[in-house]
Amino acid sequence: MLHLGLKRKKKKKEAEGGGRRRGKVSIKMAARCVWSTVSGVWCLASSLSRGVFQKINKVPLICAGSVQCRGIRQVVEKTDGKTTTIEGISVGASQWPQPPNPEGRCPICRWNLKHKYSYEDVLLLGQFIRSDGGMLPRRVTGLCTEEHNKIAICVKMAHRAGLLPDHRPVLPEGHVPKPKPQLNRYLTRWSVRSVKPILRKGLKWCKVRMPVGDPCLKNNVHYSLKPVYMKH
Repeated sequence: MLHLGLKRKKKKKEAEGGGRRRGKVSIKMAARCVWSTVSGVWCLASSLSRGVFQKINKVPLICAGSVQCRGIRQVVEKTDGKTTTIEGISVGASQWPQPPNPEGRCPICRWNLKHKYSYEDVLLLGQFIRSDGGMLPRRVTGLCTEEHNKIAICVKMAHRAGLLPDHRPVLPEGHVPKPKPQLNRYLTRWSVRSVKPILRKGLKWCKVRMPVGDPCLKNNVHYSLKPVYMKH
């Protein structure tokens, strides 16, 4: 009887110890779950706040120390005996050319270039594209929505016209590109392959014309006496 009583007491103690251990494990698991949820919510809130801050200010979050001072520099050469020193001195802001319309929303509006450029002005378009021919984002160029869309259309038309041969993505080794029409002036609004010839154009007074160019260029300044024909 004594032996049986001792066994029962041992079993009760073991059961109580196992219950305590299970309680401790469950408490640790609950604490881990709470900590993981809190950390996830904190990360989500911080990312959302950064995204909202970027949308409001329209600038990327960049460390101030990593931004280089960009401006106009004047190259000055100084000769002292046998030593020649070439130095780049930053020019003051007062010596920069000032835009005629400083209250404009974007660089195009500030320099009064609205409705004055087309897909043929590759020197202007080259300032808003990457080396592979893609458009730079608005937070870099500072363009308004209207001018950004128009410049994107003009860049696309310039690519189809073959006016930007150096701004192309790098092709893999051994790849031979297909020949494209040279000096293309008409098939610029859509892809060259998508345009189908008009077999029956009709009589002279009721011809079926082919749309040429893009409607965003119809408001451009026109200096000739003939009106702008968007269909040829």
